[in-house]
Amino acid sequence: MVYPGQLHYSQFQVPILTRPIDDPGRKLRVVCVGAGISGITSAIRFNQHLGDDISFQIYEKNHDVGGVWLENRYPGVACDVPAPCFAFLFEDNPDWSSYYASGQEINSYIAKVAEKYKTRQYMKFNHLVKGAEWDEDRGLWKVKIHDKNTDKMIYDEADILLLGWGQLNNWEFPKVPGLHDFKGPYMHSANYDESFDPTGKVVALVGGGSTGVQVLPQIQGKAKEVHQYMRSKNWIAPVGFGADELIKRGALEAGNFEYPSEEREEWNRDRETYHAYRRRIEEGMMAYMSEDGFRYGSDIQKRTEAEFAQHMKDALKTRPEILDTLLPDFPPGCRRLVPGPGYLEAVVKDNVKWIPQEIQCVKENGIVTRDGQLHECDAIIWATGFISDFRSRFPTIGRDGVTWDQVMDPEPEAYLGCMVDKMPNCFLYLGPNAAPGAGNAYLCAELECALAIRCAKKMLREKIKSICVKSERVKQYVAHTCQYIKGTIFGQPCKCWFKRGDANGRNIAYYPGNSLNQMIALENTRWEDFDYTYRDELNGNPVGWLGNGYTRADYDGSSRTTYLDMSVIDYPPVPQ
Repeated sequence: MVYPGQLHYSQFQVPILTRPIDDPGRKLRVVCVGAGISGITSAIRFNQHLGDDISFQIYEKNHDVGGVWLENRYPGVACDVPAPCFAFLFEDNPDWSSYYASGQEINSYIAKVAEKYKTRQYMKFNHLVKGAEWDEDRGLWKVKIHDKNTDKMIYDEADILLLGWGQLNNWEFPKVPGLHDFKGPYMHSANYDESFDPTGKVVALVGGGSTGVQVLPQIQGKAKEVHQYMRSKNWIAPVGFGADELIKRGALEAGNFEYPSEEREEWNRDRETYHAYRRRIEEGMMAYMSEDGFRYGSDIQKRTEAEFAQHMKDALKTRPEILDTLLPDFPPGCRRLVPGPGYLEAVVKDNVKWIPQEIQCVKENGIVTRDGQLHECDAIIWATGFISDFRSRFPTIGRDGVTWDQVMDPEPEAYLGCMVDKMPNCFLYLGPNAAPGAGNAYLCAELECALAIRCAKKMLREKIKSICVKSERVKQYVAHTCQYIKGTIFGQPCKCWFKRGDANGRNIAYYPGNSLNQMIALENTRWEDFDYTYRDELNGNPVGWLGNGYTRADYDGSSRTTYLDMSVIDYPPVPQ
């Protein structure tokens, strides 16, 4: 039976490839920018899952692995996520010395994982990527790199470009008149001079976000005086995430605790016990990321706000003028929550001068505020954050000559936070609206890496030259994100970096849901959300990827019955 207008198969020319279905006939060249958490995850997972079908290379601008945890070395640098949870999914670390780990210890852990999985063979250090341009005809990225070791430019080509350049390492001094006229030592917290000794000095600390809150307790007891410049209101939480374990161990007031050596030794002997411990802590973290935890006006949110407010009132009762200028009128979580063990205790000390004013300019001997007053100081620490606008770290030209910055400025947009309009075969780690509100960078990187690997496998299997998210899907994802965030704590009016300083601006940082929602979204790829171009070898036959009718096992002598591997068989449960 034929219906009117129905096509007949004889109308199609279908040349057949001479290779088996599972022989891609080529290697994909995969280039990754950055050797931080995302880059190391990529090096491990891409080579694990694609093996000989890829050639993998990482270019890292620094001298070693670690990314943000290598670069940020200011006093007190630490993570507010419990250390057992702040780890690669596949690499538990029973050797954490404390519940909240220092930046140095995190960096050491990252380096150990990189070493264990032999990822350094794929890395070139002191190599700064200077540009990338999409070649439509060839279906690849042309990459320009500055080899700082030889001061020469080198070039590479990539079928797939991975961008693991991070968000919390792109810093610059604030644009304050006269900043570089200051005669004493001055530094950005992200480029901290570890030889600097605050002892006996009058130190200006500019900024009261996570970094400033960590720095103050470390220098207050040494400095003659600290001038704390804080222009924005902020919630100072008593502890970081995962407070239940602090309560259990009687360490809530201290804000952290060290693991006894006996406990760590036991965990090293019994990894399953440690993994169960990690899972219990992470269950508590995930419970916080519930609908009631994120929804504005929920009972949990009201209770949290009341607890934080009382904590700040109690700690600042001797300095009510600080409370008046610091206590926010927006819900906790609207800005990045700042856990501050020791901060409020330090800020009320007699040698801390609270200056809640805008800075007008810097003079040779100090800082002038908007009221015209000169505050003399011996040194300045600028804890003023990072450039987090998602613009490219180097000139990047995608499809149709569209530049990266044309896509990201003024409205940064990416599908599921990792695939960018007009940027084929390109995957951005932790991009716009990729971060769950209280999630884990390792988990997010692992999920995004898995998506990139599925795309790479599809490209090899189906002879695809390019895969690029549909422009419409990007816009729909952003619209969905905005609608979701409206009803959460993240969508309320407050000035913060992820609203680009506009209290009522669009939130460009957070994913529309929690980590579990994101996991399902990234694990279930909607292939219809992408546009494809195909390699010439298909000769116009889109089903030519079926190959010559056979598999590599028919030619190379490997097993033809891998489907009977017990690890592969999906055994159904037997009904009782």
